Amino acid sequence: MKINLLNTQQDISILQRLLKARNVACTTEDFLNPTLKKYRIPTSKLNDIDKATSIIFSHIKENKKIMVFGDYDVDGVTSSFSLYSFFTKHLHHKNISIMYPNRLKDGYGLKCKHIDMMKEKNIDLIITVDNGITSIQEAAYAKELWIKLVITDHHHALDIVPDADAIINPQVSQDYEFKGIAGVGVAFKLINALMKKANFSSAQKKEVFQYFLPIVAIGTVADCVPLVNENRAMVKKWLEIINRQREKIPESLKGFLKHVNIKDQMDTFHIGFVIGPRINAGGRLASPYDSLRTLLFSWEKQKEYLEKIDEINTERKKLQDKAHRHALKLINTDEKILIATDHSYHEGIVGIVAWRITEKFYKPSVVLHMCKERGIAVGSLRWPDYFNVVEMLKTADHLLERYGGHKQAGGLTVKLENLDSLKNHFLEYVDDLISEETLIRTINVDTIFYAHEWNNDTLRQIQKLAPFGVGNEEPNFLFEECTIVWVDKVGQRGKGHLKLSVQHHDNIMTLLRRSKGDLLGEYNIGDTINIIGKIKPDNYHGGFFIDCSQIITPS
Repeated sequence: MKINLLNTQQDISILQRLLKARNVACTTEDFLNPTLKKYRIPTSKLNDIDKATSIIFSHIKENKKIMVFGDYDVDGVTSSFSLYSFFTKHLHHKNISIMYPNRLKDGYGLKCKHIDMMKEKNIDLIITVDNGITSIQEAAYAKELWIKLVITDHHHALDIVPDADAIINPQVSQDYEFKGIAGVGVAFKLINALMKKANFSSAQKKEVFQYFLPIVAIGTVADCVPLVNENRAMVKKWLEIINRQREKIPESLKGFLKHVNIKDQMDTFHIGFVIGPRINAGGRLASPYDSLRTLLFSWEKQKEYLEKIDEINTERKKLQDKAHRHALKLINTDEKILIATDHSYHEGIVGIVAWRITEKFYKPSVVLHMCKERGIAVGSLRWPDYFNVVEMLKTADHLLERYGGHKQAGGLTVKLENLDSLKNHFLEYVDDLISEETLIRTINVDTIFYAHEWNNDTLRQIQKLAPFGVGNEEPNFLFEECTIVWVDKVGQRGKGHLKLSVQHHDNIMTLLRRSKGDLLGEYNIGDTINIIGKIKPDNYHGGFFIDCSQIITPS
């Protein structure tokens, strides 16, 4: 393990050190209190946005049938909900519906079979959300059937882009400088362009903005896109609305928060670990339409679907834990890319299993479900920040049926007859690319925490850096020369948690190391240790504690 100390200055405040560690180029005020006015990039910079709005309004004018085709994850569900709701509530176009692929039967993205189904329904216009940028064959097929196709997506394109009637994607928009918006962010950009073309008043725009922003923020945070620039401004504004003006959010979201018992201040943690997994669960194991209905309906009608996705989410946890234990037995940890394939893995959880393997071993991983009936393997890839899996997938184009991805995650479909060749290709690709030095896990630590900084005023300043997420991670601190004054094990589930009180110069601080209760016997009162961890508010006892990731015994 290597420690990468991002800022070592001692003569500036902790807030300045943290901003420098993040390479924040703007003013402190602009970062801590970002406004959409400051960070919002004009929608006009997105390719084909004017073309798309013209196509859409011509179809609305003639009351033609429109189909929103979404992905089955949080980003896809929030994207499709946003477009559908905007069209029906604000453009008063009721001739619109939503379609999702079946994860198990269809895999990711638009297929020709879906276009056939839409043709039977006399659909005139397809609008994809959070997918479509790799649908080369499908775009050509839609054109053959005289169905208009507008693609909205945020994933990376292949070497060629589909021959669609309009493509709205920051990745292929040269003038759109920020490439990090989620699929729901792109859909919201389209909504903004439609409002402009329809000459909405300022009051109408404000109403739409306040209604949809919480939904856009959920999709943005849950899809793990960078929480910087306009994403940060958008999520920050959403947190203000939901925590200060909860009466203005959609009724369905009020019901959702009531169901999961979120009464206090919300932050990105609640999206990542409470709301997001539940919306994701429907598309992972059952039907994304169940997840969609939790957003479409209000409390009484909504409750059955909230309870249903709760049950699905519980089942999802069981399946992923079982698959994770099995995959750990299959992988060869000596190899530089870790690959596990089995018929028993549910397609809906292979991505989570891959992520857990990568977290544990700090190596890229591939977990695949093998389906003999279809003659294919479908899988997900995850990787550490030192690796670009999209580039690797491009080199395996000749072996793959489909693939795609972005900075954090990727997916692929391969014929079973090509599976062994694909494994060998991946192993050869990483052999020279990943060195033994690369595999030494690096822990980024923002700065050393100095004893005089442990006071409520300074600790509250750290919270001003929120919302935290990819690209603006929660600060990690190094506490040097701490003396253990008390040690215990707390929590009953699993291994329990290791809890210590330590003296850091004149301060007594509480430390919690999660799921490490089995290490209780390794630490003794009077030991001197260094600590790496995050500072968290203690919502039960008041004050703050250290959420510890590493305890290091000084040599």
